[in-house]
Amino acid sequence: MNELYLSEAMVARAFWTELRSTTRANEAAREVDTIIFPHSEVVGKSFPTQTGSISRDSAELIWLMARYFQPKRIAEVGTFIGRSTLSLYHGAKPSLEFLATCDYSYDTWHAPAGDAKSKIRYFGKTASQAMFQALAAEGKKIDLFLLDGRISGEDLGLIEKLMTPNSVFIVDDFEGVEKGVANVFHLREKFKDLILLTPDSELKNGWNDSHCLALLLPTANIRVTRQQRLPLGLM
Repeated sequence: MNELYLSEAMVARAFWTELRSTTRANEAAREVDTIIFPHSEVVGKSFPTQTGSISRDSAELIWLMARYFQPKRIAEVGTFIGRSTLSLYHGAKPSLEFLATCDYSYDTWHAPAGDAKSKIRYFGKTASQAMFQALAAEGKKIDLFLLDGRISGEDLGLIEKLMTPNSVFIVDDFEGVEKGVANVFHLREKFKDLILLTPDSELKNGWNDSHCLALLLPTANIRVTRQQRLPLGLM
């Protein structure tokens, strides 16, 4: 008797479809339009260009993943003008204890006033290794990593110290020969139990623009459920 085999592509197709149709999608879209993009556009005036920042589609999906996984502790590499930072913050807001984010090239970003300022720790003009070292020295453990910068072997060693058995990774620029593809390769070489849920171009119809996000999570995090949709209690 054969077992039921599910490929990564099959799981990815189901995941992205369900994530985008969740009842929280409207809330994500509203906060992206009224809070996240307006703030990033104001901050972006201090930068030479906004080229390289994430799309609106990516911002919504990051918000939804942060809300779904409910991380307490987040580490982001590649702050830039802060769109992904605020998408993580607002998505994870009900569960979030702190969000650490770094940018190697700039020291210009600032969190908006209020709760965000106390929960977001910005490492300006700081390499990812230095931020990871600081977090590891404080004994921090990270539930969710967002990687929008090229990682090295040193990063991987530090990530191993920071991650938990249930840590998940969101990787940007997962297309062609972009850095995200290399990052996924290195993560999967280091951590053998990660399953890769890649973007599916067929699912982009009806959305505002494209995204090139990929999700990595431990196979132990996957559960079979009798529910017909993503468990709404987690959203």
